[in-house]
Amino acid sequence: MAEYDSDEDVADLDYTTTTTLLGYAEPSPSDDAVSHLGGIPTWLDDPMDSRLAKCLSCNHLMPLLLQLDGNLPESPHHTRMLYLFGCRAKSCRKQRGSIRAIRGVKATGVAQAPSKESPAKVEQSPPEEPKAKPSSNMGDMIFGGSPSSGTPTNPFASASQTNPFAKPNPFAATDGVSTLAKTFAAVASISTPEAAKPASKPNPPASDADSPSSLIGPPSPWPPAEELPQYPNFYLDASFEELEPDALTLQSQKLAKTITMDTSDDLDDAAPSRSKKAGGASKPSKESEFESAMNATFLHFQRITSQNPEQVLRYERRSAPLLYSRDDTVGKLLASSKGGDKVSLERAPRCSNCGAGRCFEMQLMPHAISVLEGADAALDEGMVWGTILVGTCELDCAVAGSASGRFVEEWVGAQWETD
Repeated sequence: MAEYDSDEDVADLDYTTTTTLLGYAEPSPSDDAVSHLGGIPTWLDDPMDSRLAKCLSCNHLMPLLLQLDGNLPESPHHTRMLYLFGCRAKSCRKQRGSIRAIRGVKATGVAQAPSKESPAKVEQSPPEEPKAKPSSNMGDMIFGGSPSSGTPTNPFASASQTNPFAKPNPFAATDGVSTLAKTFAAVASISTPEAAKPASKPNPPASDADSPSSLIGPPSPWPPAEELPQYPNFYLDASFEELEPDALTLQSQKLAKTITMDTSDDLDDAAPSRSKKAGGASKPSKESEFESAMNATFLHFQRITSQNPEQVLRYERRSAPLLYSRDDTVGKLLASSKGGDKVSLERAPRCSNCGAGRCFEMQLMPHAISVLEGADAALDEGMVWGTILVGTCELDCAVAGSASGRFVEEWVGAQWETD
């Protein structure tokens, strides 16, 4: 938390409620017993091929880090579950495939079967008139009413739930954004403008280079629960993120520092006498500024998370992730090639099922390590990531033959702690 001169200064602050949903680990179940941290996975129907949960480095089955009920109002014809697995072996740290994300899909039978007509005939057929959505659905989704029977529901959290770790905010408005009535996925999707959602269009086929979920051969059965490696099970409570105003200005401060660093070369060239008098001190000064700019991303991460230190999960589909670093492989992939503060998954590998791009959906936070491993975990044997980013198919594609549940591997970006 930022320091202030007096209690009166703190009282005058207006906390800002963001559109990011934070998840908190709880030992007791909430209204939704499906979403949880640790424990063992449960399935939509048929269990997953166990090869999707094996570490690509050591080929051992990995324990579950997170299972999240991910139903979306924009995908009414299939239910959806997200799974995140991570290898515990010290030798597999920072190895590709040691953390894997899987999206489970199950068709509800509402959607019509794909047309077998030629593309030309499909184009000539008149478009269907859009069905008007019942006006009660949006209110039901936000305020906890009964959803329509044709749309899958996601009972992740109720409006009566509270966050025991969140800071009290006596000045927050008691509106629909300040409380969580349904799930991470449902509420975040409602808050997403329609214009931001990409239109469905043909996409080039995905490359298998970054799609380790391409499985060859017969499926490997899922083992019984007693044979599974597992962490303790914790349920998830959720609330919208609340930040102090000064934390929201940090991004602009970082940009100002970057601009200062970029202009330092011109200033040094224009004043050679100053560099000479300083005995070559300009070079260390520029290195210091460069290091400061590189650390700005981590400082921003630390500043934001410290205001809600017990968060184990951040969820906001189609938003930008909170980067742990811009200097590692993941940071360089997601940061804009044109500079500035823009972060997106435009250059991430495309969906292995339909070829569409991927959008950011959630990230696991470092406090989850403390929760899962407990206080007795050895310091040199535990998990060492700073954050785990998960990007999913931006079209939330259905999977053929998923009436009993099918699974697609999604993109994971693990940002590891530096040695």
